[in-house]
Amino acid sequence: MIGLLIYPTHKNLKEEQDRYTAAGIEAEVYPIRSTIETEELSQNCWNKDADGAENMGLPVGKTICTYCDHRDHCLKFGYLADTIRARKATVSLATHQRAARTGLEELIERRHFVGIHENPLPVLRPDVGISAQDLRTAQEFVQTLVSEPFYLNYFGDGTRINELGERYYDEDQILRRRRIYEACLVLADLLDHLDAALNQAESNQTWTPHTTIESPPGLESFLWWALCHSKIFFTEAPWQFLLAALNGQLHAAMVIVVCRYVKGAPQDSVKLHKSVYGIIKNNPPSGRNIWFCDATAEADVLSNLLDGPVFDKTPDGTVPLQQKAVQYQRDITRKTSPRMLVGLIRGLLCKYSDRQRVGIISHSNQLPSLDDLDEEYASRIVMSSYYGSGDERSSNVWHESCDLLLILGTPRIPTETVVEHLIRIGELRAACEPSEWGDIYWHCQTTSGTEIKVTGRGYWNPIWRKAHRAIVRAGLVQAIGRGRGILKNGCDVVVLSTEECGLQVVDDAVPYFPDHLWDFYGQLTNLDATNPINTLYRNVAHNTSEYAKRTGLPERTVQFKLKQLEELGLVHREGPRSGWKLGPNSSAPNSHASNGSNSDNRHANSIAPPDSRPP
Repeated sequence: MIGLLIYPTHKNLKEEQDRYTAAGIEAEVYPIRSTIETEELSQNCWNKDADGAENMGLPVGKTICTYCDHRDHCLKFGYLADTIRARKATVSLATHQRAARTGLEELIERRHFVGIHENPLPVLRPDVGISAQDLRTAQEFVQTLVSEPFYLNYFGDGTRINELGERYYDEDQILRRRRIYEACLVLADLLDHLDAALNQAESNQTWTPHTTIESPPGLESFLWWALCHSKIFFTEAPWQFLLAALNGQLHAAMVIVVCRYVKGAPQDSVKLHKSVYGIIKNNPPSGRNIWFCDATAEADVLSNLLDGPVFDKTPDGTVPLQQKAVQYQRDITRKTSPRMLVGLIRGLLCKYSDRQRVGIISHSNQLPSLDDLDEEYASRIVMSSYYGSGDERSSNVWHESCDLLLILGTPRIPTETVVEHLIRIGELRAACEPSEWGDIYWHCQTTSGTEIKVTGRGYWNPIWRKAHRAIVRAGLVQAIGRGRGILKNGCDVVVLSTEECGLQVVDDAVPYFPDHLWDFYGQLTNLDATNPINTLYRNVAHNTSEYAKRTGLPERTVQFKLKQLEELGLVHREGPRSGWKLGPNSSAPNSHASNGSNSDNRHANSIAPPDSRPP
């Protein structure tokens, strides 16, 4: 059977290609176009104009490839050759982005089976957009095209040059250029209409272009030539949106208005931030077997998008877990301090002292905090990634590399993302309604069997709350799934979040091992170095007063800290009146500085090594 499999990232495609190749099945990946040679990518494109066109949102095939001097070489050895090879393979592997931009109609072609893995919304409803700044830049540019003599002369010039260098008049060229001019007039009117809607909007409102036209042949290459001639650049990729609007391909569009606090201004000072967001309908062709392989997909939502029946073929019942997955009522946000995060990670690693290969998934700005971990704990972290990287949703190497997975925090999303999701699923009216953000409550069963009420965060509007929860919960559930808890070779998962994600909640508070306690513990473990006579220090019990005398701390403070270390399993007593001993989980640290001592290569196996982590 000739199949097409669609995954979120190229890394996922490589993992799947290796599996099929090992099984003796021909599988090819739709390539990444690259104009440079790197350790991960081979150069397969030799025209840097392709990067410029793509960055502006213009289709590379229509703007660059058709007239490229390297086309023949590319068809034999480059990007075009790799693309053709992938198209003809028994199993073709493509990313969500390729399926969205190329279109399922074209990409599926002769395929009998298609599998779309993970969240299918970005594939079925690709998004396009334009910022207020790019809108005004495009408006000025197109107005120049239809008014300045230089371009007007171009539209009326029918002279061409043949292979001998002789000039001749071609009426067909006049007709082609006249059609491009007419398309530019429609585009200018569209931009004026959109600019007026943007200026008038005080809240979210839908927008529909009142005039559309099918793009004439050569429009995209003309726009690229004119943009290069005018030396105009854009902050994002607006031409995906503009061409879709011009051609009548927009399924829905909305002016999104968000109030943002002004940094450095007086308290409660806000500014309206406006942008335009649209989606394109990218339904698969009829007569194909399409499987949506996503643990968080909802059949009714997919049915509404596809205008037809969708059958939930998930088998009844549940597979018993072979590994443990639990949740603590403790959220980690992007604003959580590095010292707090380090203390929580230390505490969890103490609790799971027998796990030596730990993976961490958290917010992108929190990963640098791992550099503040002490070597005794940092050396146990073998993988790390962040929400939004793609690896936290679809990589299959976590459970093979780790024996414990820590998921720290909830993948919080901005208001715009919720609005965009509502537009994608057809809830346009709800997207135009404001919603308050605040505390919400949910009930769960704890690990001891007790029913409790948990306070989380969410929107009060039920439609907004459902949309927000669908995005956030999907992110958490997919991250939890990296542990592959149903497999015997899976790994345990511990989640720190106040979002409901289907797990039992631990009754106790999350273990916490802060810097001041770490320094105190370092003093205890180094006392044998100051008392060389006691070579068996770890097997000798010492009372609280002795520790107080040696550390110079008040006895009550020492008593409190020892009890904290006892909860972490680092010290213990034989009885309530006996002395303290270093516990079985203890290990003498090499450094007791609050920020820890770091190893330069301890994240060598991380998905996001220190030098590639986002700020």
